Amino acid sequence: MARILSVVLLCACLAAADQEDVEGGKCERIKLSQCQDLGYNWTAMPNLMGHRDQKEAEEAMQKFAGVISSECSMHARFLLCSAFAPLCSEQVSGSVSACRALCESVSADCEKELAQLAPTVLDCGAFPLRAVRRLCMRPPNASELVPEPQPPPRWPFQEREREDGCPPGHARAPAGACWPACGQHARYTQPEKRSAELWMATAAWLSLLCTSLALLTFCAEPSRYRYPERPAVWAAACHAVVAAAHVARGWLGARALSCAGNTLAVDGLASPACVAFFSLTYYFTLAADAWFANACVAWYLTAASEWSTEALERAAAYLHAVAWGWAGAWTAAALALRRVAADELTGTCGVAAPAAAALVAVPRGALLGAAAALALAAGPGIVRVRRALHARGAKRVGRLAVRAAAGGMLYLALAALATGSKLYEARGGEGRSGALAVCLWLSCGVAAAAWAWSKKSALVWRKAICPPRKAPCCAPPLLRPQHPYYKRPLHVSRV
Repeated sequence: MARILSVVLLCACLAAADQEDVEGGKCERIKLSQCQDLGYNWTAMPNLMGHRDQKEAEEAMQKFAGVISSECSMHARFLLCSAFAPLCSEQVSGSVSACRALCESVSADCEKELAQLAPTVLDCGAFPLRAVRRLCMRPPNASELVPEPQPPPRWPFQEREREDGCPPGHARAPAGACWPACGQHARYTQPEKRSAELWMATAAWLSLLCTSLALLTFCAEPSRYRYPERPAVWAAACHAVVAAAHVARGWLGARALSCAGNTLAVDGLASPACVAFFSLTYYFTLAADAWFANACVAWYLTAASEWSTEALERAAAYLHAVAWGWAGAWTAAALALRRVAADELTGTCGVAAPAAAALVAVPRGALLGAAAALALAAGPGIVRVRRALHARGAKRVGRLAVRAAAGGMLYLALAALATGSKLYEARGGEGRSGALAVCLWLSCGVAAAAWAWSKKSALVWRKAICPPRKAPCCAPPLLRPQHPYYKRPLHVSRV
């Protein structure tokens, strides 16, 4: 109000020429008899009622003389004069009339007097609404007026816009943009977040269980898993780390991992926990894909080029350098470019949406494409070797090739779907695609451990749980050593 009064007093003290150019007309002294001594002396035509000169406005205002003389409202004269002779000033672009709240207040106070002027009506919709930041005038004692109504919300919520200019559930990030606030529900509801949490936790625990069993099987008999099977062991180890990171995230909670101050981590490097989670999951996910591609390389060299196990073991150093170096280079690039951001739905940190095509589609697409091409090229050779060995009675290699092919196809399908879901979300698709991509990436760990699902592995675990030296766990009482009819065999096989 003080700023408006200062403008009014400044206009009253103007000593400029009688006419000054402004938008929509020229400033001229007020000549209307009812509108003298208002606090401003200059007006411009056409006015809010559409009159093109003050003479026409004077004649039209005579109809409202009864309203002014009735003193039904102390602001009636100010309102009508602001409509028939609005304020004009060189400091303001265009003419300025009273606010809509003042018109509604006067209309309510002078309802009977205005009803006698029918068919002439006072349209308050023509007056500017101050709540939407349109310039308008208020009388000196405007504190007695009813507060003006709030404008319709610009956001699809029923709450008012925050003072910082951000929609509900958002806060101003250090970079200046509005970002989802920590602990708030900006884009997703609480049931949606709980559903995503449940699916991710289930996938993480299932992946951790499968990969752990596969790695323990390898540790029990490492000689069984030589090249070309050995890359699958490293792929399972990488997915075990990814699954363990997601399980730890479930224990810590989304807020401890993805928040940086009052908002989610726009720049993931601002949160150490966010950086650690991203580095582990992104690095070992790419490393797992690289080892899957290495497995396809090993099978191709075995089937198509007839490399022996010893030859593949001598080249293992190159496979390690490619797998770990590829993942490390892309992780370093993502951190150097600061393309790390938190996701509200999953409560995790990953590649920011604008960089998903460059940092997700390119590295994973290249690895999966190369693996698919090598697998197709190795297919005929594997079939040929399987037939030759099957004719000689060696059926183990054939079963191994079938199991490797089934696990590889499952892994390739899940990884391709996960990459596609991430790209779909990054391009403005449904936000749930991000949670689906995380679940599919975790499910790849189950496919990576499929090489350990065999009858031989079951025998290994059975021997570890129930050693041959002891009686079988499920043996009947008559076969137990303490029974008098039990006869201990002369030789116990240790195989």
